[in-house]
Amino acid sequence: MILVVYHTVARWEEEQIARALERLGASYRLMDVSKEPIKIGGKIHDDPSIAIQRSVSRIAALESTIALEGSGVRVINNSLSIAVSQSKIWCLSILARSGIPIPKSYASFGPSSIEKSAEDLGYPVVYKPSQGSWGRLVSMARDPGELSALIAHRESLGPQALYGIVQEYVKKPWRDIRATVIGDQVISIYRINKTHWITNTARGAEAKPVPKDPELEDLAIKAAKALGLEVAGIDIFEDPERGYIVNEANPVPEFKNVARVTGVDIANIIAEYVLSQARV
Repeated sequence: MILVVYHTVARWEEEQIARALERLGASYRLMDVSKEPIKIGGKIHDDPSIAIQRSVSRIAALESTIALEGSGVRVINNSLSIAVSQSKIWCLSILARSGIPIPKSYASFGPSSIEKSAEDLGYPVVYKPSQGSWGRLVSMARDPGELSALIAHRESLGPQALYGIVQEYVKKPWRDIRATVIGDQVISIYRINKTHWITNTARGAEAKPVPKDPELEDLAIKAAKALGLEVAGIDIFEDPERGYIVNEANPVPEFKNVARVTGVDIANIIAEYVLSQARV
């Protein structure tokens, strides 16, 4: 039995994974953790051999994985890899320690720390929270005045809203790359936005397929493995001088746009991978 775990809403991606498992003849069920509790240390209904974590809620994704693992269920991705990837500071620290190129970044935890980071990097800088997705609260400061305004806004949200990353602004060519990694397979798209510096399809970017590139694929796989991720969305920038650099990782990646523009059945690849791991 395979669990497809989600929280509240089964999106297109979860439905496609379920259909792929059905086509492959696998025994599975969808598990909405907003409705079904997990008895910690107890037996899970249907005695699943493995689960694929697909909760859109960051907290639900991490903590339901922890609870499932506490009940003896192997989960893709595991709780440690989810926790590492959800923290941008932790994620970048592990990538850097693993020799994977990243943007110049500072972990900052207060107004003076943020200002000092920006001074060291030089303007413009990107200021973003350590936790978050879809580009929320990711901001650019072009000078000290703009940075002061951003700090004031974050302070109004509470002291922990100041915890985050000050990062160099990478002069990427109006696009970034989302590499979807499943085991040792990589399917990549460009996310292009010529009207805004944030290149995220949730913020209006256009998706186009990336031609096969062994260097890019190798970097994406290395980044995923460094973070312990089996299924991942790896966000990669193209720096004009340094080449490919890894910016972030998503442990529960959406892939509707990747499937749409590449024609690749991502859900089937995920289903096959999960099945292969269930048999190990």
